[in-house]
Amino acid sequence: MNRKTLLFAVVLTVSANICSQIPDKDLFVSPLRDAPSLSASFAELRSDHFHSGLDYRTGGMTGKDVLAVDEGYVYRISVSPTGFGKAVYVRHSSGYSSVYGHLKGFRPDIEEYVKKRQYELKSFSVSLFPQRDQFMVARGEVIAWSGNTGGSSGPHLHFELRESSSEDPVNPLLFDLGISDRVRPVIEKVILYPLSRSSSVNRSFGSRTLRIVPSNGSYGVASEEIPLVYGETGIGIKCWDSFDNSTNRCGVYSIEMLVDGLKIYGFTADRFAYSESRYINSHIDYAAKATGNEYIHRLFLQPGNRLSMYDRHAGRGILRFTGDGEHDVKITVTDSHGNRSWVEFKVRSVSTPPVIPSAVSFSKILPYGKASDFSADGIRLHFPAGTLYDTLFFVYKLRNHTRTYLSPIHSVHNETVAVHNRFRISIRPDTVITGMEAGLCLAQVNGKGVSSYSGGEFKYGYVSGEVNKLGDYTVTIDSVPPVIKPSFARGANLSGREMFTVTITDNFSGIKSYETLIDGEWALAEYDAKNNLLIYRPEKPYLKENTLHQMELKVTDNRGNSSVLKSEFRW
Repeated sequence: MNRKTLLFAVVLTVSANICSQIPDKDLFVSPLRDAPSLSASFAELRSDHFHSGLDYRTGGMTGKDVLAVDEGYVYRISVSPTGFGKAVYVRHSSGYSSVYGHLKGFRPDIEEYVKKRQYELKSFSVSLFPQRDQFMVARGEVIAWSGNTGGSSGPHLHFELRESSSEDPVNPLLFDLGISDRVRPVIEKVILYPLSRSSSVNRSFGSRTLRIVPSNGSYGVASEEIPLVYGETGIGIKCWDSFDNSTNRCGVYSIEMLVDGLKIYGFTADRFAYSESRYINSHIDYAAKATGNEYIHRLFLQPGNRLSMYDRHAGRGILRFTGDGEHDVKITVTDSHGNRSWVEFKVRSVSTPPVIPSAVSFSKILPYGKASDFSADGIRLHFPAGTLYDTLFFVYKLRNHTRTYLSPIHSVHNETVAVHNRFRISIRPDTVITGMEAGLCLAQVNGKGVSSYSGGEFKYGYVSGEVNKLGDYTVTIDSVPPVIKPSFARGANLSGREMFTVTITDNFSGIKSYETLIDGEWALAEYDAKNNLLIYRPEKPYLKENTLHQMELKVTDNRGNSSVLKSEFRW
């Protein structure tokens, strides 16, 4: 096998203490009465974050009883038009806390407390921290009802377990929650990546995808020539898992890679910190996600990847081929119930470069781990230390716009490279209309020519803001106020109605705030952001019955443009 020619990176990732050994798997009961059916698992790959819990299917329905998984007390309650929507947090004596999200409503005493605080704070969105003994819960008690609030894309229960001392999410599947899984993970493809300008795979500087075929319960590579590799090489894998009673593609629990029998990479989804969740953009093949919405695990670590779910006793997964020989690669994927799948294949390394590296054109080298600046005519960029996952051969280009933007389009490298932190971008507009400076803003233009709001403020001749993606940017203006469309006619008789709605939309920068007044008093209206709805539920004592009421609704977008609806209804 000529193992002496295979050198591995030995710099290890910073790793948290992972509690894979749970002292008591029976600490908790299921949060639902029905037989568990999962649609998402812990640490599943998501846009800009790892999934922090389990998603329980509720049969496309809302209103299922949500049960406390153990006795304890409610230490937090949150309500938001995005994220977890309506959520309740319970602290347990075991040192863990449980979280229940996307709820339809809370236990009556909790619901009353939340509504009272919303009126006191005059805000639908609240984050509340009741006294320790204010809302006690018993094991298996109904504390809420499942829903579809917040950022949920369909009715389900989002459930988390956290370590109470750190608030770090812990994999609930480490406990026995009655979830059945006899299904092996699926491996779809393996990719080989040259990682330096002098590396190559099959005499090319581009990546190579290996076609995977099942073989007696495991996987192999379709019969073809053994891949030829030289220099620093990385490997990626596309894989997923599923559970009994569900066909959803969920995340895997662990991935291990051996080369010539030596473990050089390990990933285990026991726990992580919320503060490190964005490292997913370094964990995955970000270019595959940006261009094809495809999630591929990178089995090699970039220098700036500080995620704690990697095996600290293994290397960084970077293979350095410097001699002639064949090498055995085995990748094993395991789920939380111990079901395993693996793929085995060979690569052939060579001692001399099969191709001569071509010159690479770039505007500036932005070193990893250091702050960097770049400027050109009409643009200034500042990248704080820690923004990049790896040293970047930065490319800047300028192109004229074909739409009615207020500056040329500045190509800030490209959208296939991820950044970890926000960086500052300042663009000089070609045109500034006196009195409309507040509407000037940055816009990112994607590959299809569609622009999206990126914030910013006009000052000292530039529109400046902080963004968290590379790509094409320009300056535009948002002077159009939000649109308000009530679901009832002016003067309508809504007596007996439990709720009515108003649709609110904005054409670019998005809704920033809204205020509903009824008979001159602040009224609680629930904002369902994903459906662009304000929902008002009239009830005593907040609204007098059999009366004609005056309603005024003001909606403001993120550039300060406002619309006002004045109407009346009888209830």
